[in-house]
Amino acid sequence: MSFNQWTMDRKPKRAVLALLAIVFSLSLGAATVAAQQSPATEKTSRGCLWEVSSEKGTLFLLGTVHLLKPGTHTVSPAAAAAFQQAGTILLELDLDEGESPESRQMFARKATLQGETLEDKVSRETLDLAKDKTEALGLPFERLRNLKPWSLSLTLSLFKLQTLGFDPKHGVDRYYFEKGKQAGKEIRALETMEYQLDLFDGMSDRLQEEFLLQTLGELDRLGEETEQLVQAWSGGEVEVLAELMRKSFEDYPGLYQRLIVERNKNWLLEIDPILDRPGTTLLVVGALHLVGPESVVALLEKQGYTVKQL
Repeated sequence: MSFNQWTMDRKPKRAVLALLAIVFSLSLGAATVAAQQSPATEKTSRGCLWEVSSEKGTLFLLGTVHLLKPGTHTVSPAAAAAFQQAGTILLELDLDEGESPESRQMFARKATLQGETLEDKVSRETLDLAKDKTEALGLPFERLRNLKPWSLSLTLSLFKLQTLGFDPKHGVDRYYFEKGKQAGKEIRALETMEYQLDLFDGMSDRLQEEFLLQTLGELDRLGEETEQLVQAWSGGEVEVLAELMRKSFEDYPGLYQRLIVERNKNWLLEIDPILDRPGTTLLVVGALHLVGPESVVALLEKQGYTVKQL
């Protein structure tokens, strides 16, 4: 499939932006960043925070953006209170696991082609475009041509965002992970590094090439689109976030099911027992998991729980 055919046959979309907002463990594995707490400020701000109540337990749902610029993250009084009340912080991934030498080795193993190069996996036109875009970013394509299409997509996106000042070490997940450890709270994870990596590594060759083409077509607009997502997230604009996600995945129903719907349903298996026992838990996950008709929030409401945005 040629790049011209691909752009003519598809409407503009933001799948790359959505994927970066959803799965952040890959950025931790790919980027050599120091583990440090995000510089958050105490400030009144309506954010992506919900309270779920049952007869026994309380669950706060906090939507996050995983890569932010320094100083972007503000902590509302409601979020600060939710953290104080919570005995357990539940994240998508244990960040210590994500940054371990074992996880980095796993990332390198899964992300790299064995006995092949990118030329063997994608069309000539895709390969040429990848080379042009990679070198335009100042990266040596020859050193990246043994990456699988999905890992090259993510590598280019992350590099571009980091040149614009976005970084996972300033993400909201990092802030609550470090703050929770300092406060002696229980830290738990919904998923493992291997599971999150396999969400991408399990894509078909065709889907990986489409993902790479989408990345290459979006790179020049990635900073602007990320700013739009961050702005909507920081204001708790749920409808805007839901619309961004809808547009992102409208031509990728398989990815939407794989990366959003299936994971939301899996997480409910962890959430139900939490609400069936005494105590308070703060669940910290990507904001796009908490908006839309098949979100964690919507699924909990369908089960009869009272869910209130704070």
